[in-house]
Amino acid sequence: MSVVKNGGQLDINDLYAFKSASAGWTTLALTVNPAINVLGSTTFASNGAYTFNIDTNGDARADHRYVVTFGNADPNGIQHYVVKADGKAMASGFTGPKGMARNRGIRAFAGPRSDPFFFDLIGFLGSVKGQGTRRFDDGNQSDFFIGLNTLGIVLEVPNAALGGNGHLIGVWATTASQDANGVWHQVDQMGRPAINTVFNAAAADKEAFNHTAPADQPTTAPFRANVIATLIALSALSGTSYTPEQAGGIADLLLPDMLTYTVGTTAAGPLNGRGLADDVIDFELNLVTKGAVPTDMIGPHSDYTLGSFPYLGTPHP
Repeated sequence: MSVVKNGGQLDINDLYAFKSASAGWTTLALTVNPAINVLGSTTFASNGAYTFNIDTNGDARADHRYVVTFGNADPNGIQHYVVKADGKAMASGFTGPKGMARNRGIRAFAGPRSDPFFFDLIGFLGSVKGQGTRRFDDGNQSDFFIGLNTLGIVLEVPNAALGGNGHLIGVWATTASQDANGVWHQVDQMGRPAINTVFNAAAADKEAFNHTAPADQPTTAPFRANVIATLIALSALSGTSYTPEQAGGIADLLLPDMLTYTVGTTAAGPLNGRGLADDVIDFELNLVTKGAVPTDMIGPHSDYTLGSFPYLGTPHP
């Protein structure tokens, strides 16, 4: 996530890639602008572009792009949107509770959804960051995101468009805004959950990360060094920190920041795509603390999925 811009409309919450309920399809889902039923805009940026970037040859550079753009909102907050694949219009529709789009070989949805992310944020601050007295294991576990709505963009694309079953792809999301002169500026970027948030402490580093292509992240200072330093610091909670060599090996796994996914397989995020119910927080807590903090003791909330397209749950009133 970047410094909040456009009222949060271009700030990426989460990215998902998983096998669809319909055979032969893959779902790509992106959420932006958290807590829209509490704060923030309930519309997408009309001067923005929301892109799913797909690497199909392993070089961490986009070979295909699915770009979603939105028109101005009407008095009811409804927006027309268009989905283009590599510059070709593939779907168009209107946002809203139903949000479905007319399509040419893909399925699309855009609109408010129940936020599927689950995490005890306050417990994290106490257990890992040393801020406050709440802890994961204090009996007061609380899913910070339960009851919150977000804006979701969901695409179902044929597996054949991604190289077919068994093909390894990389997926990351970007957002961009267009200025008054028509020039596009990248705002946010995300692959695996919380990589930028956790490992780049300085605001300047977070912004630089958002503007650095995944292929260039491992060799662009200070990103790899930041991952190594953070891993060594947080793993001290276990009593024995990672060695620089161990931390470097993990950094090489986490960078470039993409979801890697074998098309047609069951997602197991964050190392093979990411499903809506994948407990990525437990995975990452274990990893960064060297097992000292194994879980936040929170699982998926009951409304996280519909079980069929567009998968993300119905928004809360």
